[in-house]
Amino acid sequence: MNKLIISIIVVVAVLTGYGIGSYNHIQKKYKMNLKCVQGELYEEVRTNMFVKSHLECFEQKTLVP
Repeated sequence: MNKLIISIIVVVAVLTGYGIGSYNHIQKKYKMNLKCVQGELYEEVRTNMFVKSHLECFEQKTLVP
C-alpha cells in the first residue's frame, strides 16, 4: 500500500514538473522583442535585424493624477 502511494506521488510530481517546464518554454517561444520607431512597429528577429510587424504601434501615455 505504501509503495502505491509513493508511486502516485512520484508520478504527480514528475507530471507537475513537466507541465511547469512546458509552460516556461511556451512563454519564451512566443516572447517578442517589439520596438516602436516613428509610429511603425518592428520585431527583432535576430540581433540588430528587424522586420516590420503587421501590428499597430501606440504611444505609451502615463496618467497624471
